[in-house]
Amino acid sequence: MSIPADPEALVAPLELYASYPFTFDDDYQNGLATIIAGGALDNDPPEEIRDEILRRTRVFYFNRVTGNAITMDEAREYELSHKTDGARPDTTSPAATAEPISPDDAEPVVLSFAQLQALIEAGKEDQIPNNKVIPDDLNDAAPSASAAPVRRKPWEVDSDTNQAT
Repeated sequence: MSIPADPEALVAPLELYASYPFTFDDDYQNGLATIIAGGALDNDPPEEIRDEILRRTRVFYFNRVTGNAITMDEAREYELSHKTDGARPDTTSPAATAEPISPDDAEPVVLSFAQLQALIEAGKEDQIPNNKVIPDDLNDAAPSASAAPVRRKPWEVDSDTNQAT
C-alpha cells in the first residue's frame, strides 16, 4: 500500500493548473479543435458532461506539458472549491479565442483552424484576413482578341521546310 500524498504538495501543481493559459496556448487550442472536429461534443451534451470532457483535455495537456501528475478528481475538486459565485467564462472554447481582426494590422495574422471555424460560424467572414469576395456572376466585359498567330498544322510545317531545301 502506498503512502497517501501530502495535500500541501498538491496545491502548487493545482494552482499552476488553475492559472495555466489554455486560451492562449496554440498547441492546446489546435488539439482541442481536433477533438471537437472528431465529434467529442456532438449532439450537444449536458453541461456537466461537456465540462468533464474539457477538463479531461486540460488535465491531460497540463500533465504532459508540465510533467506534473494531477488527476481528474483533484482538478475537479480544486475547480469546484475555487469557483466564484459568477459563472466561469468558457476559456477553452475555440470560439472564445477568435479575436476580431482589424484591417490596419501591420503584421499578417495567421488564424488557427478553430479560430477560422468560429468566425465562419458566427457569420463574421469580413474579419477573416485575406478573404476576398468573389462575385457570383459572369464577366460582362467583351472577350479580348487573340494576339497569338494561328498554329500551323504538321503537314503545313513540313511543306514549308521541303520547299526551302
